[in-house]
Amino acid sequence: MSEINYDAIRTAWEDETSSEALQNLADLRLSKMMAYLSKIRLELASTNADDILQSDLLTQEALNIEFMLKDFLDYRRNKILKAALSNRRPTGDMTLAEEEFYKNTQRALDSHAEFVKESLSGSNLQSKLRDKKRKPTKKKPTDNLDEDDADIDYVMVRFLRPIKVPFMGLDERTHGPFEKEDVAKIPAANVKSWLRDGTATRIVPEDGVVLDE
Repeated sequence: MSEINYDAIRTAWEDETSSEALQNLADLRLSKMMAYLSKIRLELASTNADDILQSDLLTQEALNIEFMLKDFLDYRRNKILKAALSNRRPTGDMTLAEEEFYKNTQRALDSHAEFVKESLSGSNLQSKLRDKKRKPTKKKPTDNLDEDDADIDYVMVRFLRPIKVPFMGLDERTHGPFEKEDVAKIPAANVKSWLRDGTATRIVPEDGVVLDE
């Protein structure tokens, strides 16, 4: 992947804002965009106060990049929301944070749809009455483990660099070590930094494909 510069950011912004479809965006590419903005800000901070022309140029570049990146991400958010409301998955690849946003939105919409269905059928009130009569049952120590594991979001990744030291995942399981080109399913929270720095890349399954354990 080529290095990110001002023109690359402008092209990505123009492509996103001119199309109804969600464009592909990897965590590493977004990370490079943000790194370029930080680079311009650092150059501005280190510019001699007497160099007014250079200071003005860098200031304008930083403001332009800030606007484009915010607009770029806002457009993507709205497209993801529109897809969720239409009960379909966005066509383009999303970053891990966008993927989580889409899943959380979809869960909230599904929950609300169920609420509406139960309310119209009267089962919501009947369920509450049953819950009041039902005696609480003791949970086994292992029950919470299954529930907690079900709440963890996993992603399938391919490692571009080796991970020599095993680590404890958010799911309290040991993962690794991994060699270059190894593929693994890991809790999303444990791979965020690797997706941003290029240690791993996400494998997005096609619709209907279930990730193996």
